[in-house]
Amino acid sequence: VKTKISQLHQKYKTMKSENLYKEFNENQELWNNYHQISEENEKSFPEHEIPRNRVITELNKIKTKRTKLVVDMGCGKGQISEYFKGDKRFQFINYDHVSSNDTTISCDISKLPLEEDAVEICILSLAMWGSNCKEYVKEANRILESGGKLYIIEPTKRWSEQDENKNIIEGKEGCKMKSLLEENGFQIVEQSIEKFCMFVCIKN
Repeated sequence: VKTKISQLHQKYKTMKSENLYKEFNENQELWNNYHQISEENEKSFPEHEIPRNRVITELNKIKTKRTKLVVDMGCGKGQISEYFKGDKRFQFINYDHVSSNDTTISCDISKLPLEEDAVEICILSLAMWGSNCKEYVKEANRILESGGKLYIIEPTKRWSEQDENKNIIEGKEGCKMKSLLEENGFQIVEQSIEKFCMFVCIKN
């Protein structure tokens, strides 16, 4: 039996982002409902393995005197920016289909209202929804400055080659994500592949 969350993922991954945007904004209850189920689901993970916490750990390593502009694409309830509230290193711009608080701008993340080469860091944490989700990686590349960083984390299974029994083929873990990143002008500088695959990339 498919869990409620995998049924929702199945549905949301096959819709175009503009239709998702429309659906969630016409019925915000659907969006809230998804995030509620998702938070329940996370309770079974060790705290440090929750994808957004892994992104937080990475961002925490950054030492800088200048404030970096960070765009969290598909930020959910904006927990990452909440964690860094008052931290002089970062200024966040949060986007999601639905704005659940005053720090989040509602928009379809395949078309961000930002100029090219405008930001230093992009985050895509479990945000690859929509049948056109590859456009989000392209969009991250467009808005990042040269040498800007993308932090992306996704379920490993979805982005790996699988055999006929739906098991990940050894050596092919996260390979589809790697190809997608490299095809869109990113160089992977760090990766960690467990239940979720996390890539830290630099815009070429």
